[in-house]
Amino acid sequence: MKLLRNTRSNVVFLAVSLSLTLLTGLGRAVERPAVENPQAKRPNFVFILADDQRANELGCTGDPIVRTPNIDRLARQGVLFENSFVTSASCMPNRTGLLTGQWERRHTIGWNSGSALSAAQWAATFPMALKRQGYAVGYLGKNHTPGVRPADFDYYYGSHLGHLGFYPKATHPIFRNAAADTQIEILAEGALDFLQPDAGFRERVTEDAKRLLRARPQDRPFFLYVNLNVPHAAGTRSMQQKPSDDALYRTAYRDQLNRIKPPPGYVAEKDVSAPKLPRDVYSGNQISSYDYRKSVETLREQRVRISQTVAGIDRLVGQLAARLKELGLADNTIFLYSSDNGILHGEHGYGGKVLLYEPSIRVPLIVYDPRQPQPAGGRRVRELVVSADVAPTILELGGAPPVAGMQGRSLVPLLRGKKVDWRKDFFCESLMLLQEYPISQGVRSRDWKYLRYWPNRRAPSDYRELLNLGLQGETPAYEELFDLRADPHEQKNLANDPRYADRLAALRKRSVALLREARAGDPAAPLPSISGRAWAAETAAEATILSAKAAAKEEKP
Repeated sequence: MKLLRNTRSNVVFLAVSLSLTLLTGLGRAVERPAVENPQAKRPNFVFILADDQRANELGCTGDPIVRTPNIDRLARQGVLFENSFVTSASCMPNRTGLLTGQWERRHTIGWNSGSALSAAQWAATFPMALKRQGYAVGYLGKNHTPGVRPADFDYYYGSHLGHLGFYPKATHPIFRNAAADTQIEILAEGALDFLQPDAGFRERVTEDAKRLLRARPQDRPFFLYVNLNVPHAAGTRSMQQKPSDDALYRTAYRDQLNRIKPPPGYVAEKDVSAPKLPRDVYSGNQISSYDYRKSVETLREQRVRISQTVAGIDRLVGQLAARLKELGLADNTIFLYSSDNGILHGEHGYGGKVLLYEPSIRVPLIVYDPRQPQPAGGRRVRELVVSADVAPTILELGGAPPVAGMQGRSLVPLLRGKKVDWRKDFFCESLMLLQEYPISQGVRSRDWKYLRYWPNRRAPSDYRELLNLGLQGETPAYEELFDLRADPHEQKNLANDPRYADRLAALRKRSVALLREARAGDPAAPLPSISGRAWAAETAAEATILSAKAAAKEEKP
């Protein structure tokens, strides 16, 4: 609970200090960009990250309702990873993992850590590594990683820390210059302005925000990171079907309500006879954001809202593709599409994410590189890939050297159709102690999944205690074992079946080995992150100094 308390107590302080930081130029964590070599034409990037989107909520991944022609086109002309997973099934730790290329045990930014990325960690993220190689880097939308330094981006049009909601102008003043009122359309205006400055868009911004929206240098490659806060419930549950909203968000898919069926393994609240997990491990109490899963009727309403916002994201993808074509950049711009985690829609009688069941940890991942020969009908890759792989992949595609400490593997060989010795399994986890969730760890291979649980507890004063849990073979309170070939929806727990005792023992051992790899280094060593308070103080102090220098410079005749 410590991070939650710290976040609440510091929210005003963070907002003030970060808004001051946004006035500065380049941050201290980034050296002067390398001079662009006109002979080396490196690719541009557009990375679209959805929020709480399940892997199957796209036309190209089998959704029978939602229409996503633009994203489907990326999959048809590029590569769709059929077995793409997150390593932490919630937004803060996994969004941090996307930036750092690391497991939560390594970057140590979690819900109860009270920590933020240090300057050294921030400098080792993939956007800052690209920037050192001459890339212009832009960031739009939701920030959920304490330690992000907005002023280090060439273009920043996003939140300080936290959710946007469907109508973000009310809580985030930076967006008030946009002509639109709805989240996706506001971010579309920012993305299009990044690609080609819009005089009207820029005339409406405040003086402070103008320092963030620097024009994209035409002689440098760029990376644009668009972070959505939909179809997350913070966005979809705040939809109001206002008369001024686009028709997409008022009426679309409502004629499909009767076609929407609950997912396999769904259990309505009234039909729960026994909990999936023992009550002494997990109470099953969940926040109201997930109440929609309690009945088929409310689930259908939520699925309509999800379909509407996913279709809105798809329209954004189409708008960006069209603008890139107008600017003559389409043939050299790589698109990536993914989500920060999945979510349960009533499977096992639960909602939300965090629990390491398949709908929570499986996410879409599409990479379209127009420079590569386009396979007929697209190519689908079956290897197990994880969110930590995204950062080293982007660096290799952008011609940047690897960054020490990244734990993921570059997907470039798989993108190019090469046969390589790839991972056979991976470690996943949840260290979130909020909302009464248990601590959980797991091993997921192609055919098996092993999960282990410890009941919810107080956050330790030394966070290393939580990060090191499991390294010494501590006995869990509960275990699950699933044969995914015979039981893809994880209905039958085989952990107590003597016929699978050897399999269980092997996966117990494997979980400790993978945990040790994820934790990395000396478990007793100081953590690489800094406290959230230190991050706020650091950014505030720097902003004050640099703002004073800027003011003095402006006063000179």
